[in-house]
Amino acid sequence: MLKQLADDQKRAKLVSGTASSTDIAAGEAIANAVAEKALARLRTDGMGQAAGNPTIWAQLESNAAARGNTMTWKSMETPARPMMLAMFGNVKLWQINTKQRDSLRPEPPPYPGSEKFKQELAEVASIKRNTNSKEWQIALYWADGVGTYTPPGHWNEIASFKIAGEKLSELRTARAFSLLNMAMADAGICVWDTKSYYFTARPSQADPSLKTIGLPNFPSYTSGHSTFSGAAASVLGYLFPSSAATYSKMALEASESRIYGGIHFRSDCEVGLRCGNAIGSFSVNFGRNDGSQ
Repeated sequence: MLKQLADDQKRAKLVSGTASSTDIAAGEAIANAVAEKALARLRTDGMGQAAGNPTIWAQLESNAAARGNTMTWKSMETPARPMMLAMFGNVKLWQINTKQRDSLRPEPPPYPGSEKFKQELAEVASIKRNTNSKEWQIALYWADGVGTYTPPGHWNEIASFKIAGEKLSELRTARAFSLLNMAMADAGICVWDTKSYYFTARPSQADPSLKTIGLPNFPSYTSGHSTFSGAAASVLGYLFPSSAATYSKMALEASESRIYGGIHFRSDCEVGLRCGNAIGSFSVNFGRNDGSQ
């Protein structure tokens, strides 16, 4: 299907007279060389080992318990499954290195038994959830679960509308998506490193009576939605300064939607958003120094 789309695009150029067969062949030669560079990186970026294995899964849990986590994450699916992509935090990063990833790993979350944990669990439980509540509608809007375009796709759609509205050229469009998606890829790697490191339970594990919008099969701290959104808002705010405040507000709403949906504690979301902003800043700094200005 993808090859057919590419063939159709080439034919359109020929039929319209905007490119000759020689032009197209030369363009394809460049594209193939660039694509091979990208594919070579992807073949060795560590994704093949991201699932982990039973020994690693057990070690992650015992390491977290040794760090003071008194309620480690457990799969609440039937039958139980291992954490999704437990070692994704080791996938090769784009804008930062592993030492920087480790330095960006946040402080420990409030653990069960602490007063802050009790307060945050009570907050999640106190939110009334019905189809007419504003909070529930926000939770549904930002849910972005499996089978949807997920949080990175949602932010790409937001960027698409803005790029079209601003009438960016092909070159600036490619650059915008590159900066945005390198930031979100790094955000995903960093947040999974944190999830695997602390291995924290979700609110519904502490209180099974909670009503949730789905239940992701991986630990709670920190919030992936919040981290993706913080990174995306930082980059889009750089690309479109007049809309920076709007993107920050959207990221905050996306972050808090996970509390409304019963998926996360407040600490998960606030810390995730902060980390996402920090991760996005690396892509922003790259953009400021890439020569495009």
